[in-house]
Amino acid sequence: MTDSPFLQVRLPMYDWPEVRDATAELESALQGALSGVLGLAPGDLRAWPVTDDLEAVWRHPDLLLTQTCGYPLSHALDGRVRVLGAPVYDAEGCDGPRYCSHLVVHSDSRFQSLDELRGRRAVFNGSDSQSGMNAFRHAVAQLTSGRVFFSDLVQSGSHLGSMKAVAAGEADVACIDAVCWSLARQELPELTASLRAIGQTASVPGLPFITSLRFSDAEADLIADTVGEVLTGPETAKSRERLGIRGFSKLNVSDYSGILAMESQAAALGYPELA
Repeated sequence: MTDSPFLQVRLPMYDWPEVRDATAELESALQGALSGVLGLAPGDLRAWPVTDDLEAVWRHPDLLLTQTCGYPLSHALDGRVRVLGAPVYDAEGCDGPRYCSHLVVHSDSRFQSLDELRGRRAVFNGSDSQSGMNAFRHAVAQLTSGRVFFSDLVQSGSHLGSMKAVAAGEADVACIDAVCWSLARQELPELTASLRAIGQTASVPGLPFITSLRFSDAEADLIADTVGEVLTGPETAKSRERLGIRGFSKLNVSDYSGILAMESQAAALGYPELA
């Protein structure tokens, strides 16, 4: 059915080394199921590129199935990919396909609310992150009256890096994706023992599964249905339990409009940049 091979299924967003085996099992199950319903032979697939530039791969026309973040979906990937839906995670701060972020401080600190962190040092994972930047900016915007809120701001490169920075006393607060926070508490309890959540951000639909615009509407709908079957089926129960996945909700790009609304609301409050 293809002129050029599709990229193999890859789920990079929560693929920590501690859960690589479970992620690989789920990727394999999704790959097998999609190959079956789409009539893909082994020659119709090729390896995921070895690159740190996830945005370039997300835009690749030969994409079969992957997971991205809602912020790039609403910006760099706007009009370039098809949204299929989002997993339903069994984690504190998740409600159906929606999720929020936890505001995290050192367990020994005196801070009890975000407002108490005015003038302190913050860390965030990246400027294109919904959970670590946009949700954080939106939460701070409600408090700052358009003025700089933090004394310093550090970019860590990942939620794990942000948690480590707070635990080490290199920053006072971070905004951590609810799924990452749950995974860290499960897989890295020695790290999270040094951390404490003091609040939650507003919620939006979780990290979306996407596919290529090469597929027709009917094919994309078939892919979404197949993903839903795999993410609820008994054959993936063990890997899904490890990853905290208990289902899948079909969504479309309009369901992610709340991300842009967060951005607009922060700007309207005079706080267009996390600062």
